Amino acid sequence: MQPPYPSFTATWHNDTYPAIDPTRTELSQAGKTVIITGAGSGTGRQTTIAFAAAGAKHLVLIGRTESDLVESQNLIPAPTTSTIFACSVVDEKAIQNAAGKIGNWDVLIMGAGHEPSPAKIVDQKLVDFWTAYEVNVKSIVIAAQALFPHANENASVFAITSGAMALPPAYTPNLSGSMGSKVAQIKLMEFLAAENPDKFICSVHPGIHDTKMFRRSAADASQLPMDTLELHAHFMVWLATPKNKFLQGRVVFANWDVDELSARAEEITTSTVLTIGYSGWPFA
Repeated sequence: MQPPYPSFTATWHNDTYPAIDPTRTELSQAGKTVIITGAGSGTGRQTTIAFAAAGAKHLVLIGRTESDLVESQNLIPAPTTSTIFACSVVDEKAIQNAAGKIGNWDVLIMGAGHEPSPAKIVDQKLVDFWTAYEVNVKSIVIAAQALFPHANENASVFAITSGAMALPPAYTPNLSGSMGSKVAQIKLMEFLAAENPDKFICSVHPGIHDTKMFRRSAADASQLPMDTLELHAHFMVWLATPKNKFLQGRVVFANWDVDELSARAEEITTSTVLTIGYSGWPFA
């Protein structure tokens, strides 16, 4: 299907394709320890499967519900090993404890998120609204402070965002908590990228999937170009290879064709394209 908004690459994907096949030799994650939050379902679960297919040595699955994490863990084939931590990503002590037990790592994918029930700002339940900022923003600070000291050289750090955050509010009515927190999240990731040039840090729109969070947004799947979970999961494996550091501090969409994206590397690294800014600035 056609993209719901303009695409950075001419080719838009809704499903996985050969260039991001996790079993490709050049995408190997052999020897790596990969941490995935929100790993108990949806895109997080599929991402664990993809990194196992790419030969990751060890997968660390973090989520609130132990039974869901165990289900994801049971889908990981040998020889990849795994560990689960059932805790909230906003539980600072629990994440610090996990960091100490995990030790050194190579890839951190922050996929946990919260989608407040759609409502006008004046009608929002404040707890639900603010939970989006706790989970989508504060959790990244907690993870960075706890985990960055244990990162291996050239570690990759990715946060899952929403492409809809770029749309005018009139296009996403009643989603202020979700979209506002995602914009804040992306800017935070830009700062982390600038402050940690030794790491590869960027934000990723995973596509549109029929998940619990998607349903909370009240979106209509019949009116949108839905994507497979494999598209996002396989894209993440492709992203976690050294050649892609030209995307440092950027926001990328899993739907974009990776060959066409790579062909624009110089344009990306020499401009502020794919970052959060002020439309029209610098002014003529």
